[in-house]
Parts: sequence; C-alpha cells; structure tokens
Amino acid sequence: MGLKSAIQKFASEMRTSEITKLELRGSGDPLNNPAIPLSTAGFLSWAFSGEPTAAGEQINVHTSLQQMTVYACIKVLSESVASLPVKVYEVLDGKGKKETTNHTLAELLGVAPNDEMTAFSFWEAMVGALALTGNCYAEIQRDAVGRPVALWPLNPLLTEPKRDSAGNLVYETTDGMQQGKFRVIASENVLHVPLFSFDGLKGINPIHLARQGIGLARAAEKFGGRWFGNGARPGGLLSNTGGSVPTPAQMTSMRESWERSQGGENQGTVAVLPGGWTYTPMGINPDDSQFLETRQFQRTEIAALFRVPPHMVGDNSKLSNSNAEQSALMFVTDTLRPYLSRLEAEIARKLLPRQGRNSGRYLVQFDVTERLRGDFSTTMTGYATGKQWGFLSTNDVRESLGQNPIGPEGDIYWSPVNMQNSARLLDTESTLDQTIGGPTPLPDAVPTTDERSMLERYSSAYITIYRDAFGRLLKRDKRDLSTITAIFTPVLTSIAEAAAGYANGSDAANSSKNIESVCRSMAKRAETYTEANIDALAQHEFIKAVRSIHILTHRDIAGAKAEASVTIPETVNE
Repeated sequence: MGLKSAIQKFASEMRTSEITKLELRGSGDPLNNPAIPLSTAGFLSWAFSGEPTAAGEQINVHTSLQQMTVYACIKVLSESVASLPVKVYEVLDGKGKKETTNHTLAELLGVAPNDEMTAFSFWEAMVGALALTGNCYAEIQRDAVGRPVALWPLNPLLTEPKRDSAGNLVYETTDGMQQGKFRVIASENVLHVPLFSFDGLKGINPIHLARQGIGLARAAEKFGGRWFGNGARPGGLLSNTGGSVPTPAQMTSMRESWERSQGGENQGTVAVLPGGWTYTPMGINPDDSQFLETRQFQRTEIAALFRVPPHMVGDNSKLSNSNAEQSALMFVTDTLRPYLSRLEAEIARKLLPRQGRNSGRYLVQFDVTERLRGDFSTTMTGYATGKQWGFLSTNDVRESLGQNPIGPEGDIYWSPVNMQNSARLLDTESTLDQTIGGPTPLPDAVPTTDERSMLERYSSAYITIYRDAFGRLLKRDKRDLSTITAIFTPVLTSIAEAAAGYANGSDAANSSKNIESVCRSMAKRAETYTEANIDALAQHEFIKAVRSIHILTHRDIAGAKAEASVTIPETVNE
C-alpha cells in the first residue's frame, strides 16, 4: 500500500471515529462544542497540501478562503477587474487609436470567451486564481487557420509550466482528465499570467508566503467561535469535593454530561451538578487577550498582502470624506493596474498577431475610466476644464457620460487662446471676409493677401487682451460711452500705435480721435451684447475696431503727407 493510500485510509478511519463521537455528544459542529478537538480537520488539511502554522492552523488555498478577510480581498480584486470593459483598439497610421467593435477579440474578451461563460465570469475566475495562487491559466482554442475562437480557464492547482525533452516551455495539466492521467499543452495555446516570480514562469503562491498571518487570523476567528459557542464563558474545571475519589470512568461520564448540557445550542441553560461536584471557570477573557485588536490588525495585514484598501474589506476606521476619493484612485493605479498590465501584455503576446501586415495594428486594454471618476461636482469641473482648453469636445464629454452625440457641431474643439474653433485660426476666410460696418465701412470684397496678413498680426498680438476687456464690459450694468472708453482705451491705444507704426507716420495720426470714433460705434451696440456668445461677439467687434483704426490711421497719415507735398508758388511784386 502506497503512502497516499495509507494516509487516505487513516484519515477516513479518523473521520469515521470522530463523527461517531460527535453523534454521541449530540453536536455535529466542532465550533459549537469547544471540548471537541479540531485535529481531524487539521490532519486532512495537512495531508492534502496544507501546512501547519505557529497558531496551530493548517493553511492552504482552500482553507485560506474560509478566512473572511482573504475571501473579501479576492472578491474585491476579481470583481473589480471583471467589471471593467475590455476594448480592442486599432492603432491609427498617424497618432492615436480608435475602438473597433468588429474585431473577433472584441466578442471573445468582452462578451463570451467560450460557450459556457460570460466575460465577467471568465475574468473573475482568472483574477481570483491569480491573486490567490499567484498564477492563472486559460487554454486557447483556435480554428483551422490559428485564430483564437474560445478561452477555457484551467485550474491553477492542477496546471504548471514545464520543459519538454527539447527544452521547450509547455504546460502540463490534469484538469478535466481521469485520475492518474494528464495532458500537455503547447505554450502558444495557453494564456498564463504569473505574479511575482524568481524565474518569470511560475508565480509564487502568496498564501504560502503569508500562511503565518492568515493562520493567526483563522485562530482568532475560531477562538471567537469557541468563546461564544461556550456561552461567552472560558473553559472551566469540574472538581469533586466529596469524600470518595471518582474513578476515571466517572470523571469521563461527568465531563461528557456537562458538555452535552452546556455546550453548543444548550449554552445558558440551568446547570445541575450531582452532589460533591463543583464548576470553577478558568482562563482569560477576550479583553485581556486583546481579541478585537488582534482581529483588526490581522484584517489590515491581510489587506496589505493583496494591496486592497482596508475600507474595502470592512475596516472604516481610517476612512474619511477627505481621503475617500484619493483612496479610490490609489486602488486603481497601485492595485488594479499591475494586474491589468499583466493581463494586457499576455493577451497581446498570445492572441494578437506578431507577424504580418496586422502586426502591431491592434491592442487590447481594460477601460478604467469609470473607476477614475470623482464625485459629480469634481467630474463636471474636469469636463468643463477639458472643453475650455481644447482637449475635450462636447461629444467627447457626452460619450463619457453615456449619452449620444449631438452631431458634427459637437466635435468642435475650442482653442486655448480665445475659446473658439481651432480650425478657424488656420482658415481666416471665416472671420476676415466679413462685411465691416462702423464709421469707415469697407466694400464687400475678399481681403487681399496683404490685408489678411496684417489682420493676423493684430490678432496674434491683441485678441487676448481685447477678449478680456470685452468680458469685463459684459459684467457691467452700465455700458455707456464713458464706461466703454475707460475699459477699451488702453488696448485701442496700443492698436492705434501699431497701425501708425505700420504706416510709418506716428506723428501724423490722430489716435485719440480714431479711438473715440470706435468707442462711440461700440456704445450704439452695447445694449445688445449678451454673454451667450461672448467669444464670437468679441472676435467680431475686434475685427471692426482693428479695421476702423487701421484705415483711419492710414488716411490721417496719407492726408498729412499730401499736405506736406503741396508747393505754394511765390508772389510776383508788381
């Protein structure tokens, strides 16, 4: 008989014997009867890959999940990753990428990896196995031309990487096989994601490394179960005060009688002791043993093992409104991102083509946008900032909010300089070809190249200052000539000086008169100004002011030059 068979037979005999004792004692749950030793469960755990700890607990993958904090951490990690959308992107020839939904991997990774599982269940199983055992495996089923058509998760406890006789990496698994048989899968047909590893092939089991801490947490849980299972009383001493010394059979009978009447569900009932027997409580209470402090410390320690924020597994002692959002952000960047990076890299290596014309054309990413959102006010402020500074459009914002686009006008990006369509900075026809009114109107003709170039010079130098002055005017209740003159004179003076410089005749220009003319023209229209379209309005008024001052300045200088060129004939004396 082999060693394994002998162990199984011995364990079966022990379990049968222990069950008989439990039935005789009237309780089938060791936690409900503190006098029942837990050696059977401990032996079975040790015999089937469990390891003893200093706390007396045998810890393996299965027993560790019975510890509530371990299970909570695995649940948080697996469900958090499984809830993220998996998207396939096509890399554009230039810069950037765009999501593609007609790729076969979009269905395989985001909807149904196989005929029996949803994408959520698949990724939940994969990440749960990865966090718990340090490895996760999935067999890739391919069609006749080698394209992946299904992914089947493999039990990480029954699968491991090995080298064949030629030194090639393969995967040996007994998952789904009859007892004593195994199969070998080629490396290119297995998705394998390891955690920290010395050789880069097989991740180290975190449960094995942290078994002492997990064992202490399980021991504390069992201590609490025993404590309350015994009526919140410590163990005690049954003693005989009679004159005669009881026989071993009498002592055993008395102990079992006490356990049946006071243990488990019978706790708290009236106890009756025969004459000569007394009960003396013994032991220390949970306060003296720092029971609650131990349990809280172990919860935090196990959460640190999986890098899960303590408040996600029930410890809210250090959570506040000021750090909740930052904690959620750190969970994504410090906890989820390492898992996601491992998964994305293995998907790219095994499922995306590495040769041919499609090599590097596609990439797969988990979308964490939803996880990075803050509260409503912060989110709206971020969207407003993005739209104002030109890196988000209206349709970008609506798409992030799960709403439909509003049309082509929603794809317009504002310029960070003057909050208008960036394309208009390159296409001057839309702004420079307008009919300009005011004191010196121009004909409805397309501006010349020189005129357009001149207007662009004014715009690059003064549009921001003019836009600021226009914004201050719209905030005033009084918009008369004196108010407009006070606000706009500085910027209009600069424009007039620039116009005189371009005409090479600053001394001849009547700047104050020209500025007054522009301000009077604005005062006539000031009451119709609204903040609804302030950017377009400011742009339109700026062009009017620039053209008026520029043309008036050139006329003043031209007139002065003409007068200077007139020669007065000398008078002939008779």
